Amino acid sequence: MSERYTLDRYVEDLRQITQKTDNEDEIISRVGPLAQRLASEKNWLQPKHYETDAAQGFGAYLLHEEPDHTLAVFAVNWLPGRGTPPHDHGTWAVVAGVEGIERNIRYRRLDDRSRPGYAELEVKHDINADAGELICIKTGGIHLVRNETDRVTLSLHTYGKHVNYNDRSQFDLETKEKKDFIVRVE
Repeated sequence: MSERYTLDRYVEDLRQITQKTDNEDEIISRVGPLAQRLASEKNWLQPKHYETDAAQGFGAYLLHEEPDHTLAVFAVNWLPGRGTPPHDHGTWAVVAGVEGIERNIRYRRLDDRSRPGYAELEVKHDINADAGELICIKTGGIHLVRNETDRVTLSLHTYGKHVNYNDRSQFDLETKEKKDFIVRVE
């Protein structure tokens, strides 16, 4: 029988990985399997992690954050029929599905980024991520998440830096407006 993988062990592993390299590809490739392992263990889950924020459409629970706001780990749940606008994170992200299927649409920017507050996007990939599956995004990547099921879904999110302490944007596909994106975190 293998040893249970805990949140504390995951955080230690994150620290070791990011102390050895700042290469995002390497970090993501090493963190991904560990995030999947922690997501499958579920020993870190608490009943409150299923409590959603109806106004926001999802609940975000901080599980860990370093004093300098790096290595932020969250439990994020999504209400049925709800999700996020297209957004970036301002850092790398590794998301592991815990419960339920979440639609993930990735975008590419078409504009030259010369107009402040403006962004033109087109769909790059559209996938459904189930429990145990990974969504990995490098700094600058743009995506949205949507729960198209009839149940609350849950995922484990790990970021190089807490998303509310970064230059993070949300995008309006119709108006092509780009603006700040801050989430309420418990």
